[in-house]
Amino acid sequence: MRAIVLDHPGRFRIADVPEPVPGPGQVLVRVDCCGICGTDLHILDGEFPPTPYPITPGHEFAGHIVASGAGVEADLKKGDPMAVDPSIYCDYCRHCRAGHDNLCEN
Repeated sequence: MRAIVLDHPGRFRIADVPEPVPGPGQVLVRVDCCGICGTDLHILDGEFPPTPYPITPGHEFAGHIVASGAGVEADLKKGDPMAVDPSIYCDYCRHCRAGHDNLCEN
């Protein structure tokens, strides 16, 4: 599949990359639309220190399920539309408890 790859701050390319294979409990989503947000711009500028270059930007996306791994809930089926929230948060810290999981301390 084709993707934008940021090799290091300030440099990107369009490349052919392997199509991901869903693992246990995961689904593969074919991207229909993708947003570029402020975080992506900071990553491009090298202003987001934890970035593991090379990286493919565009973590805000929507599409349709095209494959699933073992153990995926039965109500998630091939062809279902999906909107993805890639945020990982603890649901415990003060920000999470206040409904601001985008500011999670953990």
